[in-house]
Amino acid sequence: MAEGHIKWYSEKKGYGFVSSPIEGDLFLHHTNIKKYGHFGLQEGDPVIFDVVNTPKGKQAVNLQPAKTF
Repeated sequence: MAEGHIKWYSEKKGYGFVSSPIEGDLFLHHTNIKKYGHFGLQEGDPVIFDVVNTPKGKQAVNLQPAKTF
């Protein structure tokens, strides 16, 4: 799984972007958020996710909050 943070996310639009130091910026659709739904995602929140290549570019899938200790 890749690590990164929420670059921006719009609950109203149902999509946003995740920023990863290794993968760069990736598209995020609300259907690819696995835990806690899409409500409450804020800019800068740490997340973990899988990366898939699509015809339109890289996309974050299976996204969930990163555990912080």
